[in-house]
Amino acid sequence: MAVAARILIVDRSLDNREVLRTLLARRGAETVEASTARRGLAAARETRPDLIVLDGDDSSEGASENARQLAAEAAGANTPIVVLGTLQRDALPLGAATQVAKPYHYGQLLRKLESVLNRRS
Repeated sequence: MAVAARILIVDRSLDNREVLRTLLARRGAETVEASTARRGLAAARETRPDLIVLDGDDSSEGASENARQLAAEAAGANTPIVVLGTLQRDALPLGAATQVAKPYHYGQLLRKLESVLNRRS
């Protein structure tokens, strides 16, 4: 990463979290992980990440409400969110959130995350 950062990865898929964690660590980023938006909300409050990567395709019960709360917390802390997938933009108060459609290539995703972090600093 061009900027040393703490990144919260919120994704139900352990495999996706592991790949992204490994790639981000190679670029000097610290990662925090959560398997649900509810756990992500707690992690965001505890760790104050510089960026949140949120899987927008979580259809589990309560996921939308928990994601709304996570987005509100991020907005209050001025923390950017990158949403992976097809989450409806009007489903969350994401403001200027960046959306990355699936399927994505990790190289493109990493460049997008760097761009978002660089705009923040």
